[in-house]
Amino acid sequence: MQAAIPPLYQDVATRHHIPASVLYALALGESKTKLQSGAVRPWPWTLNVKGKPYYYASFDQACQALQGFLSRTQMVDIGLTQHNWRWQKDHFKAPCDAFDPWLNLNHAAVLLSEGKRKHGNWVKAAGYFHRPAGGAPARRYEATFARHLKQWSVPSS
Repeated sequence: MQAAIPPLYQDVATRHHIPASVLYALALGESKTKLQSGAVRPWPWTLNVKGKPYYYASFDQACQALQGFLSRTQMVDIGLTQHNWRWQKDHFKAPCDAFDPWLNLNHAAVLLSEGKRKHGNWVKAAGYFHRPAGGAPARRYEATFARHLKQWSVPSS
């Protein structure tokens, strides 16, 4: 049996008039990890540096690791929806703020809404979230996102 979408995703999605399943599918695709219970869930204390994911047990551990990575590169993806610091840093007061689940999901919802307005459906909106310039990387991302979204049995538009 599939678990319900957590309330935070529902609250943020409602605030931005997007389906909670879209926001959850995006986070699942970006930061999923297998919990000790065996459940697969998005994980807030996730980083990705040069294609390598890093999962931390706590905010403090993740924040400390983030500071270390940022001393070497700005190309670090952060949190539930993996906001890239180089491109998204103007939307957070400090790097570790991107780990805050509400702030992270809220900014993702803004980008998804913008993508939906520009491209007309949630799958294309996810491609826009990943790479606003579009192209092959956005199309590949859309295909992966569509598979995650299908798990939640919602229409893509």
